[in-house]
Amino acid sequence: MHRSGTSSIAGALSFLGVYLGDRAVLAAPGPDNAKGFWENPDLRRLQQRLLASLNRPWHTVQPLPPNWMRTEAILPFKRELADLITAGFAGHPLWGWKDPQTCLLLPLWREMLQSRHTDLACLFIVRNPADVAASLAARNGIPFEVALGIWLHYNVVALRAAAGLPIVFLGYENFLARWEPELRRCAAGLGLAWPQDEAKLRKQMNGFIDPKLRHHHAPRDRLQTLPAPVRELYSALTAAVDTPAARREPLQATVRELADEFHDYASFFQPVPQPAVPPWPARTWRRWQRSIKKRLPKAAA
Repeated sequence: MHRSGTSSIAGALSFLGVYLGDRAVLAAPGPDNAKGFWENPDLRRLQQRLLASLNRPWHTVQPLPPNWMRTEAILPFKRELADLITAGFAGHPLWGWKDPQTCLLLPLWREMLQSRHTDLACLFIVRNPADVAASLAARNGIPFEVALGIWLHYNVVALRAAAGLPIVFLGYENFLARWEPELRRCAAGLGLAWPQDEAKLRKQMNGFIDPKLRHHHAPRDRLQTLPAPVRELYSALTAAVDTPAARREPLQATVRELADEFHDYASFFQPVPQPAVPPWPARTWRRWQRSIKKRLPKAAA
């Protein structure tokens, strides 16, 4: 999910040898990500255009249309994505990508990578939804309550789409507090080799991780004021951080229930198109007719 610490952790994975793309191509640091975004701009724009073709902005809380993967409109995006993968990652046995929009489009990636006989594993980052919502409000002007809905939507959609894949859950707060044991756990869960030169890795990480760049840290009691579905999902996710994969069925049950209920309600709040307004000459003519009728004497019965 956006503003969950994905950039920091993507950068850390690059230090473990995960190829994220040519450094000259990756998005440069910005005011909201001083250490860099660690994402491919072409890939991000592709996913943004794909969502737009389905009438969904990146900050949507609406599920994608049924059978969106099988529509003809998606075919050009599939070809473009295949070309991006070939051009950007071919020849690299261990590679990855970071773009939060993937949470909504993961089925496309699963199909694409399976057709290329490429194994896929996911690193799922968990951050306090109050902090995420506050960050979105500050950066994008999204109302806090709406941002919570986006957080819920992204997470339940991603978790549903990732069912059956190897997943490592990482708590963002834990990572900032003690990066080394958390990164070791991620490496083990994802099957990544730990660098032999540990001194080099520690130097890279200690210069890269800066807790001061975390601008939003909600007090503990703030979590208790959030909507019940948000609290329930966050509780299940934090439990998953410390739970072996074989015992995560309660998480999937929670996700299924919350996703079904949330998306049922979300259908009530689809954007309403503005009523068509006739051209001004026609409106003026009709108003003039009504005015004249009021002034004319009524015919005798």
